Amino acid sequence: MVNNVQKALGYRDLVYNISSQEFWTTAPGDNYRKLDIEMGVSSGGTNDKPSSPNIGELYWDTDLNQLVIWNGSIWEPVGSGTAVNVPSGPSADRPGSPEDGDLYFDTTINSLLVYNDSLWNPATPDDVAVLTELVLQDKSTGSEVVISVRNGALIVTDPLTESVSEIDLGGTTPDPGTITNLYLNGTGQYTSGNVTAANANGLATLEYINTPGQFFTFEDIGGPGLGPGDRQGFGLVRETIYDRTDLSNGPGVFDGGNGGGWSLSAFWYYTGGYPYLWTSYTTTSQTPGGSGNAATGTFGGQTNQKNWWELCIKAGVGQKFRVGIADGADQAGTDYGNRLIMQVYVSQELIDHPEAATLLPAAAITNGVGWYTCYATTGEYENMGQFPDGNDKGYRFRWSTFGNSSLNQLPYVTGVSNNDQITAASGQSHYVVYDCAPGDKANANSVLSSAVTGANNRLWTVGTTVDVLQFNQPYAFPSTPEASVFEIKYSAVAAVMASPLFVTYPVTTADEIIAAGTAVAPLQSIHQEVCDEIRNAVTAYYLVRDFDSTDTALVNTKLGTAITAALGGQLINTYDAVAFISPDDSQPEGSSGEVLFPLLLKLVIQAQLSLYMNKFPDN
Repeated sequence: MVNNVQKALGYRDLVYNISSQEFWTTAPGDNYRKLDIEMGVSSGGTNDKPSSPNIGELYWDTDLNQLVIWNGSIWEPVGSGTAVNVPSGPSADRPGSPEDGDLYFDTTINSLLVYNDSLWNPATPDDVAVLTELVLQDKSTGSEVVISVRNGALIVTDPLTESVSEIDLGGTTPDPGTITNLYLNGTGQYTSGNVTAANANGLATLEYINTPGQFFTFEDIGGPGLGPGDRQGFGLVRETIYDRTDLSNGPGVFDGGNGGGWSLSAFWYYTGGYPYLWTSYTTTSQTPGGSGNAATGTFGGQTNQKNWWELCIKAGVGQKFRVGIADGADQAGTDYGNRLIMQVYVSQELIDHPEAATLLPAAAITNGVGWYTCYATTGEYENMGQFPDGNDKGYRFRWSTFGNSSLNQLPYVTGVSNNDQITAASGQSHYVVYDCAPGDKANANSVLSSAVTGANNRLWTVGTTVDVLQFNQPYAFPSTPEASVFEIKYSAVAAVMASPLFVTYPVTTADEIIAAGTAVAPLQSIHQEVCDEIRNAVTAYYLVRDFDSTDTALVNTKLGTAITAALGGQLINTYDAVAFISPDDSQPEGSSGEVLFPLLLKLVIQAQLSLYMNKFPDN
């Protein structure tokens, strides 16, 4: 089946199979049925076209191997850039009596608009067509190769193999049921009041880890969230403590007091100067094997911890830190087996700093860039059985504090092949919704964030309300248009909530700039992942096209701005750059008459970019 372009409302779902020269249409269940109109299309050579065709008449050109249509003045390829004529002009010349669904390209603002509910709004690819699959012919084998999207993965399929690229969204989400004695401050950070009990405040994540080599990782545990006199605890809690099915004779999570509710913990303490790991508030019986945890490794000493913190500040890098399950030796060569572990990161910036020899331990100078251990359990991680869905239970990240302090950022998960390995057992679902119907919004378990779109949003008009909503189970949104609802994985919620759309970040001082950049980094990481995946899919498309060196150079020039933006992880800039690239279906620009950039390829790129701009908005 060839390039199937479908309108969201169900029309334009006509497909012409160039092999069998038959027309097909879509049927329920992602199926196709043949239309009995194949005899209605005449065929022959280019010079044999009908002499007096009617407007809309189709003809199969056997010389060009192409279906063409008579538009009243010329024969043009079906699906070419000129097959649908969209009126254009300055803003002042928009049609005076438009109907819903009319399109207009506004040359004043360089934007395609669609008329709906008495307004001209920016048109998304969904307003024009939704490309469900792009079918190409392999020049070497002659077989059909399909580029499509399924379950969030970009897929290239040929008769022999299927290659799937997953987009790993990375971030973590606090479980609303375990956000205790905290509030969100003006910069989107979880903050406590003046508290004095370590087990009476903090949060735990929905996500958990259950395999050696998996970690909760912070780019920066410092920043404005840790001030003089504050103590902040970062650690892990096993699922059977979290769900209270096996407390091992210790307190549950957030049961009050100081001790208990951890499997691994150590508190950074700021007494002036620089923070250091002061103590642990675990109950020994709740640690793996009941064997306890303690400072150990290259950075197990408090002097080394203070010096590392100081050098990070002097080198201008964050205090990168992780907690997780060890899978062998750290950078210093010490094997921690399968123990729960805490590690600090020594970056190249620290190694290169003039004070490295003074502030870093000799082992770090000798062994170079990498993760070095500072705290670990004596016993190995434990197998705690399975959830009802068959996933192995594991360890959730936990944070709590003394004093009046903030969690500078949420961790992201590393060491996993995809987010399906890290499962939220609560069965919650999360959505980014635009102009949500009041009834649907009222049904949400929690409204996590709300904002309105700004003037630079490419897909929605200024002032459109955007909500991040959480439901206890998947929700159908009976009153909100389907095109306004975008489901996101729980692991992306924290990154989305830190978006500049939802949080106002001051960027006046150097510290504010660093703090804002650090907070938004997880969202930018998602944007980078999306840009990389789309760029790789387009590269795969041109791999199939197999151009010679001349046409390859022409394509690189034509797509240069978009490629540069994608390499930089600039999602909106990539969208803008693609929007300005003109398809060349009707006037091929290749050296031998090859179409370099077909309209269908542009539509599929714009559709994917629009999808992720809606899921992970930033303006």
